[in-house]
Amino acid sequence: MWAWLLLPGSIFLAVLFIVPLTVLLLLSFGMPNWTLTNFLRIGDNPAYITALRNTLEISAAVTALAFLSGYPVAYVLATGRTKLRTFLLVAVVLPYFTSVLARSFAWILLLGRSGVVNELLLQFGWISQPVTILYNRFSVIIGMTHIVMPLMILPMFTVMSSIDQRLVRAAKASGASPVAAFLTIFLPLSLPGVIAGALLAFIYCLGFYITPALLGGLSDVTLTMEISSQVVDQLDWNFASALSILLLVSVLVILWIGSRFFPIEQLLGFSDGKGRISRRQVGARWLINIGSAANALDPYLPSLGSRCVPILAIFLAMLLLLPVLIVAYLSFSASPYFVFPAPGYSLRNYQAYLSDPVWVRATFSSIRVALMSAAMATMLGGMLAFGLSRGRVPGRGVIVAFILSPIIMPTVVVAVATYFLLVRIGIQGTEFGLALGHAVHAIPYVVVIVVAALRDLNPAYERAARSLGAGHVATFRTIAVPLIRPALIVAGFFAFLTSFDDVVYVLFIGIGRITTLPMRMWEGIKQDINPVIAAVATLQMLFAAAVIVIGALLGHGRKA
Repeated sequence: MWAWLLLPGSIFLAVLFIVPLTVLLLLSFGMPNWTLTNFLRIGDNPAYITALRNTLEISAAVTALAFLSGYPVAYVLATGRTKLRTFLLVAVVLPYFTSVLARSFAWILLLGRSGVVNELLLQFGWISQPVTILYNRFSVIIGMTHIVMPLMILPMFTVMSSIDQRLVRAAKASGASPVAAFLTIFLPLSLPGVIAGALLAFIYCLGFYITPALLGGLSDVTLTMEISSQVVDQLDWNFASALSILLLVSVLVILWIGSRFFPIEQLLGFSDGKGRISRRQVGARWLINIGSAANALDPYLPSLGSRCVPILAIFLAMLLLLPVLIVAYLSFSASPYFVFPAPGYSLRNYQAYLSDPVWVRATFSSIRVALMSAAMATMLGGMLAFGLSRGRVPGRGVIVAFILSPIIMPTVVVAVATYFLLVRIGIQGTEFGLALGHAVHAIPYVVVIVVAALRDLNPAYERAARSLGAGHVATFRTIAVPLIRPALIVAGFFAFLTSFDDVVYVLFIGIGRITTLPMRMWEGIKQDINPVIAAVATLQMLFAAAVIVIGALLGHGRKA
């Protein structure tokens, strides 16, 4: 019975995700006039090879920097005291659920010629004139690292929190120094999280569009920007499809390589991961050989249990929060321009937002689309979660990979593919069509949240109901659904937030026809950076924070 619940969501994803990607593949080969011209054109033009190289180089640099910055935070999150862990978790989660557009905008305010960083450097006398740290690769890497750091930290924290600290204490009791115990015990056990976090971050970076487009220079064009140019400016759909397939193949190759080391679904609640982690432990035993060297160097190295790592983690967490806090601060500035520090404080930017009919219409458009998307994603994702958790179906791993694939594939590629399908059925450029695209992207998040809730649900309740004569449907309706209702509500909130903050789908699916709130922000940032945008970005952050608080309260209530 439970397996049948997989059917509606699977059909929905097949029609709105698999079919569009198939059409995209066919278009890249010039359907109906089959040809390799589009792919040969990529190899013949150095600009596209350069765009691919830029994409790979930036993604690698961002992933490495995110790992170096994220590992100390994840370590303290897993091993620190309760109050410190709470602060760090807020510092990681709040930016994670804050709009990518808002965070990218924050770095424009920070790194511009008259931005916060240049103003501070001038005031301290460290420079005599503003330096150029915006619209180049440096700003792209910094901005992207800020966005993917939570994506790197959370998988590492998931694995680190499952490490038995008694193993580390046993190593110390056996004579190992703190550094040696870390290198020989904790680090090897944390490698699965490092691999999964790096894999997710690198793949996410490959599909970045908003941040490189806003912060990058002319020499930092990425493959996603070339795809956008072919769709929006050149209207060359076939060549855009070929570029999209090139990006998609790059992601699939990296996923295949990464899957040799660690399956991402373990971190998303679909398996316990015990077997694979133990194999990684065996593969990491070579690290034990450096234990003696670590013992020798320990007098010269700070202890991992000392204040150094917590202080570093707090500093890095503050850097995560800093951009969003700066935007919130400047949103209350009385100046009609961005000036740091603010010459005075006023609500003029919020008043301008609420009194402008363009902003108000865009806001209500976003709300309508997000409500439709959240309703579809919550219903279909909830059914998929029940089917996966309770049903006995062959090929469960394939189904899980299929359900998770919309959030792993580059958003630009999926948005372009969805556009072709919506054009064929005549709903391109409509709010309902946009909601369909958003629902495809939101369903995996709903499934992850609900599966986690079902995994923690005591099956004795359902067995007791069935022993009293209740059928599967009655048990589902009277026992399972009420117990996981908080998780469904939280999943619905996150689905709403995913849709409400989107820009990429609107750029392609709603070309020139739909203006949502993020799209209005995008146009404002590209054309004229107005302080009103800071007020809108701050309201988006407050909404994300409200979602997090509600989710935490509902989760606490369910456990109680």
